[in-house]
Amino acid sequence: MNRTKSLVQVALMTTIIIILGLLPAIPLGFIPVPIVLQNMGIMLAAILLGAKKGSLAILLFLIVGLFLPVFTGGSTTLVVFAGPTAGYVFAWLLVPLALAGLRQLLPFSQPLISFALIWLSGVLLVDVIGAVYLAHYTNAPLLPSLLSNLAFIPGDTIKAAIATLVGIRYRKQLGLD
Repeated sequence: MNRTKSLVQVALMTTIIIILGLLPAIPLGFIPVPIVLQNMGIMLAAILLGAKKGSLAILLFLIVGLFLPVFTGGSTTLVVFAGPTAGYVFAWLLVPLALAGLRQLLPFSQPLISFALIWLSGVLLVDVIGAVYLAHYTNAPLLPSLLSNLAFIPGDTIKAAIATLVGIRYRKQLGLD
């Protein structure tokens, strides 16, 4: 029963990430990386499922993406990993692991601490890794690539806040925190 429940949770979270990819991206023009909602699904996977199941849901998403266009804009995993957004998507796999590591250092019960941990793992980590890869991909200096990611911070902060509220409520209802 518990194994079936875990499989269903992973499959549902993968589905949520895919559904968020159906919403159109917002191109910025000055950076070849658009604003998307799928990263909110990544943060939710980390919060709701934890390190192991959250990473598994993201990995399943990437595997499904080998065969179906599950990314925002109708791209597949191979197309994404061959383009400028590869660093961000690779970093998505690390979000549940980073959040789990941070949760061991600080309690998750306070909403502000929860938000800070989610923001560090789901926004800052992803944007830094993404910017490093983007600089490499475009042969641009690292500092301008990092600075261009500042455009993502307001929207990603809102997504982290939403993920935090959903996560706190869900975990409280299940008695996990």
